[in-house]
Formats: sequence, C-alpha cells, structure tokens
Amino acid sequence: MWEELAKKPGVEVIDPFTPGLTPEESYARLRQGLLTDFMITSSNALTLDGKLVNLDATGNRVAAMCFGPEKVILVVGLNKVAPDLDSVLARVKHLAAPINAIRLNKETPCVETGLCLDCRSPARICNVWSIIEGQRFEHRLHVKLVGEDLGY
Repeated sequence: MWEELAKKPGVEVIDPFTPGLTPEESYARLRQGLLTDFMITSSNALTLDGKLVNLDATGNRVAAMCFGPEKVILVVGLNKVAPDLDSVLARVKHLAAPINAIRLNKETPCVETGLCLDCRSPARICNVWSIIEGQRFEHRLHVKLVGEDLGY
C-alpha cells in the first residue's frame, strides 16, 4: 500500500523505518508524522463499545492518533475486536506486544518466551498506553473495520 500511495501526485509517505536512516533521521521523521495532513495506521485493539486501545514503544503513533494530523484513518481487522477493556488490555499486552517484539527482532524476554514478563529491557516496545474513547474534532478519526484478520 505504501508504495502505491507514494506514486500519487502530491503524496509524500513519511517512513521513519526506512533502511539506512540514522537514528537522528528516524527520530526526525517520527516527529514530522505528527504534523501530516493524513495518517494511516491501525489500532492494537477495539472494544465492542468503541474504545481504541494501543501500546507503543515511542508514543509517536498514539500521540498522532490523539492529536496532530488533520485526519487519521485506522484500519482494524476483526481479530483485534474484544468484548471489553479488560479483554483488550490483556490481548495487547500478552498477544500483540510479544508478536511485535518478535517481528521487530527485539532483545526482550518476551521474544524468548512468547509471553509478556513486564520487563524493563532497554529494547522494550511496551512503553506508552492510550485509550481513545472519543474525539473532540468531528470527522478527524475514521475507523475502518475489515472483516478479516489484520496484523496483531
């Protein structure tokens, strides 16, 4: 999807994870993402009553969901929907976070065990929680629920 979007006239895709970036360049792109016109992302989980629950390493994604970009489009698979807040918190911490740490090749205990051990590793990706229950600016957040499993 990102490659196709980047081909569109007037569209600039800001990717802080582009191979070869220095840590400073990556950080600058993370910050730049807060001032974009559009952000396309996903949520770690969604409750049946509409709460978006997320857990981030740096907080740039959750910050941008809360405030910054003019429009935020969240593409969420049905596998991320759970009945209530307790269920989604457990899903994020004990399923999504370890899988993402494995995917990102982090050196954390959950990569070894597949289970969250609430570590304090410098490589930890579980640093910033957010729970979004609503949005003050009408039509800013758009949740697109997809009838299939998407991501973790």
